[in-house]
Amino acid sequence: MEQADRYMSEDPSAIFSIHVGQTFKPYVWKASHDMDFRSECLYCDSETLKGYKVEDEFGNLGRIATCPDCDRVNAKY
Repeated sequence: MEQADRYMSEDPSAIFSIHVGQTFKPYVWKASHDMDFRSECLYCDSETLKGYKVEDEFGNLGRIATCPDCDRVNAKY
């Protein structure tokens, strides 16, 4: 219930603020490797993606898939 209240609040810091298409910032987002994907990048010709557990600048946790070649976020999972 508490988590549902966070998503309904007007506070912009309550929502995971990393978006698809952003450049991957592993040190800023406190990233730790989670898993590898066999999927094509949305932005370049790479055929693999790397999954990371990350924390945005507001302390919200999430998981993203990034391209190791062009360093762009391809998905949230």
